[in-house]
Amino acid sequence: MDRLSRPATLASRIAQALRDDIAAGRFATGERLPAEAALADTFDVSRPIVREAIALLKADGVLVTRKGSGAYVSETPGGQVWRLASAPDGGPTLAQLFELRRVVETACAEMAALRRTEADVAAMRDALAAMQRHADDFPSAAAADIAFHHAIAQAGHNPCFTGLTDFVSQQLLVARQHAWENTARLRADGATPRAADAEHAALVDAIVRGDPVAARAAATAHLEAAAARMGLA
Repeated sequence: MDRLSRPATLASRIAQALRDDIAAGRFATGERLPAEAALADTFDVSRPIVREAIALLKADGVLVTRKGSGAYVSETPGGQVWRLASAPDGGPTLAQLFELRRVVETACAEMAALRRTEADVAAMRDALAAMQRHADDFPSAAAADIAFHHAIAQAGHNPCFTGLTDFVSQQLLVARQHAWENTARLRADGATPRAADAEHAALVDAIVRGDPVAARAAATAHLEAAAARMGLA
C-alpha cells in the first residue's frame, strides 16, 4: 500500500509543466498558448498527448478553449479544482496522505467544538451508530466512518475544510477498509467494542461539551491509533 495511484501519465506531466509555466508568469491570464503542433514539438510528443494535457487543464479551470482559436489561460489560472500532484513514480504515499488527514481533521474537530449545532451532533451520532451496526460489514463500516468524519467537518461550518476532508477520505477509502478488517480480527469476542468506537465516542463527547482543546486532543489520539491500525506508526 505504498502508492495510491498509478504513475503519472505523459499527458499529466505535460499538464503539470504547463501549470508551472503559467504559475511562473510565462503565460499571463487571457494569453493564448502556442498551437498544439508547437507544443508537441516543444515536449517532443504527439499532438493527441498535447490535446489530452490541454483537456486536463481545461477540466480544472486553468485553461479555456475557443473553437478555431486555441487554448487560453483562464481568469482563474490557479484552477478551480484541487488535485494531488503526481510524483514521477506515482501519487502520494499512504503516509503522506495520512499526514494531511491529521492536519485537516484535528482542525475540523476544534472548529466543530466551537460551532456545532444540534443537527450536526445528531449527524455524528447517526454515523457512529451506523459504524457500530455494520461492524462486520467492512465496506459499509468504512462508508459510515467517512460519513462520521464528514459530519465533524460539516460541524465546523467552513466548506473549504469539508471539501478537503471528503477528498482525503475518498483517497483513503481502501486503506480505511483494511484498517476495519485488521481491528475486527483483533477483537477478543463479539461483545467487546472496537477501539475505534471508544475513540470516536470520546471525540463526539468533546465536541458536544464545546471543548476545542479536548476535541483536538481526541482527534489526535484517534488518528494516531488509526495510523497504527494502518501500519503507519
